[in-house]
Amino acid sequence: MATINRIDEQQLWPWAMAFAAVMSHGSFTAAANALGVSKALLSKQVQQLERALGTQLLYRTTRRLNLTEAGKVYLAHCQDWQLRMQAANQALQEHGQTVAGHLRLTVPTSFGGVFMAKALMDFREQYPHVTVELDLSTTPRDLEADGYDLAIRANLAPPERLVSRPLALVYDWLLATPAFLAKYPPLTHPEQLTRLPCIINMHFAQPQRWELSRSGELYVAEVSAPYQANDYGLLRNFALQGAGVARLPSYLAAADVENHRLQRVLPEYQLHGQAMYMIYPQRLPQPAKVRALVDFLLSWFAKPEQVKMWE
Repeated sequence: MATINRIDEQQLWPWAMAFAAVMSHGSFTAAANALGVSKALLSKQVQQLERALGTQLLYRTTRRLNLTEAGKVYLAHCQDWQLRMQAANQALQEHGQTVAGHLRLTVPTSFGGVFMAKALMDFREQYPHVTVELDLSTTPRDLEADGYDLAIRANLAPPERLVSRPLALVYDWLLATPAFLAKYPPLTHPEQLTRLPCIINMHFAQPQRWELSRSGELYVAEVSAPYQANDYGLLRNFALQGAGVARLPSYLAAADVENHRLQRVLPEYQLHGQAMYMIYPQRLPQPAKVRALVDFLLSWFAKPEQVKMWE
């Protein structure tokens, strides 16, 4: 390490980039041809880098180049420097330019149906040269394989190669029509749910097991279900028709509660929250249109008028 300290970092940079180029192209000869320099110069630069670092980076044979363990570590950092330089160059090129292009998003059906029309229209007011394609689906898409720029997902651990940003914590409510609830004694405890017809979501792992909490204490109700479905919109319609007690995201039912079409059941008890994430491929450089959308959605969903729909 003392040797490195005596070397000017401005000298290390071209040597490190020479090393990265050699490994990228697979040989000194191919790298020299691609860069328009001599093979001897590249070889000398890599040797100077190894002396400066005080360690061997390559095993050289007549047929191929193999990285040492130190070489693998150092190359990873060199490649990261290259990506960051590319990102810096792109950011500079895009500075002051119009954000434009086509964006492909995939979002859960009910969440997208409630929020995304307004969100994306507001986004295009800021960025009118961006066009948007929106896929609403309960099936998680492979963003990279299917060519999507961004997804919103619920309670899903993203693959390591994707960036994940928390967007919201959404709570479900238990709901029924006032006319339906008038047929039964007032509900005061979760165990009473077992005596009522309920409408369950087959998408859940244990759809008939409803867990509620109050003051840190957990209660479990094993409900009966004359109707089962895997779509929140259909569950809501069943509830509106008086079919039973439904479990719905607060954002989907807030307007119905406000207009007295539905009534909250056991509102003093809380169901588990559902974390919503914004997920997108990790790219360096990240396209300006994606950066703009990410920043916009984080800001848009943090506004009070959105937050009140899932609290």
